[in-house]
Order: sequence, then C-alpha cells, then structure tokens
Amino acid sequence: MTINPNDSFKASITRIFHTNGAVVGAGFLVSGQYVLTCAHVVTAALGISGNITEAPTGSIDLDFPLVAPGQKIKAQVVFWQPMNPLAVGEDIAGLRLEGVLPNDAQPVQLVTADELWAHPIRIFGFPSGHNNGVWASGVLRDKLANSWVQIEDDKVPGLRVERGFSGAPVWDETLAGVVGMTVAAETQRQEGKVAFIIPTKVLNQAWSILGQSLDVGGKQPNEKTERVMSTARKLQIERLERKLEKLKKDYRDVGEKEQREGNPQERNNLELQLQSIADQMGEIEQQLNELKDGNEYS
Repeated sequence: MTINPNDSFKASITRIFHTNGAVVGAGFLVSGQYVLTCAHVVTAALGISGNITEAPTGSIDLDFPLVAPGQKIKAQVVFWQPMNPLAVGEDIAGLRLEGVLPNDAQPVQLVTADELWAHPIRIFGFPSGHNNGVWASGVLRDKLANSWVQIEDDKVPGLRVERGFSGAPVWDETLAGVVGMTVAAETQRQEGKVAFIIPTKVLNQAWSILGQSLDVGGKQPNEKTERVMSTARKLQIERLERKLEKLKKDYRDVGEKEQREGNPQERNNLELQLQSIADQMGEIEQQLNELKDGNEYS
C-alpha cells in the first residue's frame, strides 16, 4: 500500500504537555522511536529553567493528536542542544519514546533543497486557547545569519505562527516533505506574520540520527551529505564520551565519600546519587553503542 506523504506528516505530529497537563508545544516523529522538538519546549514541559545546559532527566508526556488524541506516551531526552543565540544548531532536543506507538503514528519525510523561496508551507500548532491545535499557512523566505529560515504569511485572514507552534514540523507543499522545525515568532512587529524555522539541513547536522529520514531535493543523500552525517556522528560520539568520563569520575568520588560516611541518612543520600549517576552512564553507553554500531536509526 502506498503511503500518502501528507498523511504521514499529520501522523507524525506530537503534542507535548507540561506536568500539570497544559499543552506547551509540538514535536514530530522522525523514526519509530525518536521525536524531535525544541529545547525550550522541553524545559517548558518540565517547568525548569530555559538556560539549562545539560540534558534534563525528567519524563515528558506527549501524544499524537491527529491520529491518537489522549493516548499519552512518556519520553526521555537523548539529544540536547540548549538555547544559545551565539551557536548554529541551538534549541534542539531529541526524545526517545518509552511507550508503544499508536498504530497510526508514522515518521515524517524530511527534505531539503538549495532554493526554498516562496515555497508554500503549512504548520500545525497549539497557541493559547487551542489545545486541540490549529493550522497556519505561509511561504518560505530565505536563510538568516544564524542559519534559521524566515517564514511569513501576508494574507489578512488566518492565524499567525506564534507561541505554541514551537517544535512543530513545517510541511513544504512543493517538496512534499518537512523542511524544518518551527522555533520562534516575531513579537516586536505585530503587523507582520513573520516567524522562523530551523531548516532540516541544520537539524541533520546537529543530530545525525535524522539522516535516514532525509531527502535532498527529492533525491537520496549524496556523498557530501553522507560526509556531513559522518562528521556530526563523530562529534556526537566525542561529546558523549567526554560526558561519560565526567560521570565515571563523579561516580568514583561519590563512592569514596559514601564509604567514609558514618551518618546513615547521608549515606543513603549518597547511595541514591550513585544510582542516579549509574543510570545516566547506562543511557550514555547505550547511545554510544548505537552510534558506533551504526544502528542509531533503529
């Protein structure tokens, strides 16, 4: 059976919730196990500071509102590029699903092209008062100095892309695929419907797991794209290995302190710290094994 790309797009969209049940933003399924969203959507969901540099450890609730509304699944952060206006590829979070996918949920097709100007787009988001979601449309413009791409809608009717659309996939009607992720909206000039997306090319360079879903201008990834993916993968491995070494040192230090501690309550607290560090090391080792074995797309 042929899968309609537009149906896959709708079936990939996720709705992300705060711990109190409020909707804070969107995301989208990029494989059978992974969801992409903005880092600031994750911090909003967990109710923590948006300036956090290390990947949060709390569980995030999400569902697939257009195919399985209310069927919540928990997810954990496995890739983290925090908000940093001075960096390219910032404000990106990758989530790994812990539950079973709804039967109708599908990963989306990611696309990119050198020329995007005036391509018509559609976006599904959750602005204030619209927990069931609403559609916005517009056109692509071009790349900015920080590698984001500007989008705008010069029609009078229709909703603007605003707070609540963050993390949403951007569907390109011309390329029949997702060209990026909504990240911010213009708030200083209310007369214009202007917003910004992180293009697929930047997303892929930041998180190599997206390479499997990438279509380059309607073609499969070429040799240059494969080299970019390989470089990104190596950088990710190096970052994880550094983090693992730091956790190993922390584990040794806390273990030595636990052995010397005479207070039972404090000793119990140290044992809990050891377990938390061990859990984090296990997660990182699993990610490293997947990356090194070339199975990160499973």
